[in-house]
Amino acid sequence: MAVVSLLNQAPYRRTYSSRERLNVDTLDGSDPWLSHHSGSDRHQYPHSSSQHAGGSHFHRSPRRNFPPRRRCVTQEGELLPLLHTCQLSTCERITINVSGKYFETWRKTLEDHPDTLLGDPERRVQYYDKHKDEYFFDRHRPTFDAIFEYYLYGGGLKRPPQVPDDVFLSELDFFEIERNVVEDYRRGEGYISDSVVLPERGFKRRVWMLMEYPETSIYAYIIAIISVIVTVASIALFCVETLPGMESKHCVQGQEPNWVDPFFITETICTTWFTLEVFVRLLACPSKIAYFKDFKNLVDITAVVPYYVTLFNVLSTMTCDSAKSSASLAFLRVFRLIRIFKLTKHSAGLQVLILTFKASVEGLCLFLVALTVCILVFSSAVYFAEMGIPGSQIHSIPDGFWWAIITMTTVGYGEVVPVGPLGKLIGMMCAVSGVLTLSIPVPIITENFNKFYSHKTGRGRI
Repeated sequence: MAVVSLLNQAPYRRTYSSRERLNVDTLDGSDPWLSHHSGSDRHQYPHSSSQHAGGSHFHRSPRRNFPPRRRCVTQEGELLPLLHTCQLSTCERITINVSGKYFETWRKTLEDHPDTLLGDPERRVQYYDKHKDEYFFDRHRPTFDAIFEYYLYGGGLKRPPQVPDDVFLSELDFFEIERNVVEDYRRGEGYISDSVVLPERGFKRRVWMLMEYPETSIYAYIIAIISVIVTVASIALFCVETLPGMESKHCVQGQEPNWVDPFFITETICTTWFTLEVFVRLLACPSKIAYFKDFKNLVDITAVVPYYVTLFNVLSTMTCDSAKSSASLAFLRVFRLIRIFKLTKHSAGLQVLILTFKASVEGLCLFLVALTVCILVFSSAVYFAEMGIPGSQIHSIPDGFWWAIITMTTVGYGEVVPVGPLGKLIGMMCAVSGVLTLSIPVPIITENFNKFYSHKTGRGRI
């Protein structure tokens, strides 16, 4: 048993220890656990109890006349309080010793959670110490404080700040806390539970593991590396071909398509790889419906659509005129940038960012509401403050919208400014309010990022 300091043990010390209950004798010599002395007792002062969190303290009550009862006494002749029936099968109050720290509660409190270790009499009996009339657990005491509060008050689990996550989860697993309660705690702490669904054993299962789980084999890891390289090359190509003098010569208006243009060949290779990925994963996936519901798969499909639409348009006419003049096709070229989201499958950092913003939606909505209110107030105020002033640059409340958002975000382009003294005073108030408003989502996003980062990457909090 762990050694407990006097300061720690004092709140849980009882006047009569469990060990004394073993060394007792009744006045008639019978078994103290099964019978109590009857008749006139030389001790006429029954005891009452006051229960505290984690333990109990007993004191004597004023003298009263009680009917004759059989009671237990110690070897020193002191009368023990009749708080227990002193039998494991019928005792209604339970003492729990966690590494020297005592907790007492009613049996019903524990058995309100029958699926847990303490709530099931058959499972907890293995930890019962009949010599001390208590349940002993050589476990982590600070963690059990939170578990004991869960038994008393219900609700969710709250990890004490000084307890590491892995220790807390280990203790929850030992005491067999309900699975749904633990899952709620894990979600609140930022743990991500990925449900792994695999195809039936065979060739499809091996192919799916190669395409979906890079950590399972060296071949799967190589495929993931190739996918990342091709994705980065495709995004870089999209940006480079917009530089002056670096435009793609594949399709020049008024001329026939140039099929040997380096930009076109590189784009064709990248799109071929993406197309191969889409079809292989579609054929090997365990569920076609789940495949099309996954956002990452929709990104893969969308990433190859612009290339084939443009290619079909060029092949149908064998000219570049329609490809260059179509605004919709020009938009599809910009749509190729969605391929950057393919990196989320292989980057824990990008996954953490997405999860952070998803978890911070409520805080971001609060920020947007506060920002919108401030913009409406200050744009209206500066409009009426600048009304009638010669040289005023704010001619309407919508003009004030632009000025207010630029001022509140501390960008300050300077093309729209108030010129009157009252307008400048409102501008100062708007700038200060913007700084305070922008600080609303910062702690929310930071807290969520720390949680997801620590659990997703397996590192400590930053």
